[in-house]
Order: sequence, then structure tokens, then C-alpha cells
Amino acid sequence: MNVRDLSRRAGIAAALVSVLLLAVPFALVSGFDGQLVGYYAAGPVGAGAIALFALLSAVVFASVEQGNVDPGALAGALVVLGVATVLLAAVWVVSIEPTTMFGEHRWLQWHAPAVAATALLLPVCAGAYARELLA
Repeated sequence: MNVRDLSRRAGIAAALVSVLLLAVPFALVSGFDGQLVGYYAAGPVGAGAIALFALLSAVVFASVEQGNVDPGALAGALVVLGVATVLLAAVWVVSIEPTTMFGEHRWLQWHAPAVAATALLLPVCAGAYARELLA
């Protein structure tokens, strides 16, 4: 298996893991509906934009080898999408206000940084793919 194929598959996995990790509080936390909405809506665009960009990255990673569009252009778009996803995740992390929900569910203190760390894999995989494609 070559680096180009491995980075593409790892990018798809990283995007899907980021989205699934983003949904964990929605699935596990109950009784804090208003605070959970505020948690996901924190920041200028909220967690929805992170999920959207990560899912879009997964689609682009999956379609880059199909031959419908120039792979070099899609590789550049992947790098931009990855960086944008990480920046949105970082803004979301610093925008979250601690609430009483954090007292009962202490693991939420590490949830947003974990999402941002997982999203950091997107531009790394995209950069590795672009480097191998253009080499």
C-alpha cells in the first residue's frame, strides 16, 4: 500500500471519527437540553460547521481518485478544507462557556479539545496526499 492511498483512507477515517466524536455528547448527555444546545452553538458558527466541513472533507477524500475532476485541484481543496475545519474547531473550543452540565459530566471538559485534535488529522492527511500526488 502506498502513501497516497494510505493518506486518503486515513483522511476519510479522520473525518468520520471527527463527526462521530462530535456527536457523543448529544447521545450520552440527557437532562441538560438548553445547555447542550448552547454547547454545540458556541462560537461564531458552532459545531455544525465543523461537522459540515469534516463530512465534506470525507466526500472529497473519497472522490479524489474517481477521475471526474483534476486530482491536483481536489488535493488543494482538501488542504484548505482541513485547515478551515481545524480553525473552526479551535474557535469552537475557546468559545465554549462552562456550565453546570460540566459538573455532572466532567469528561465534557476534554470533549471539544479531543474534537479539535481529531480534526487536526485532516490537514495532515490532506497534505500527505497532496505531496504524494504532486511528487
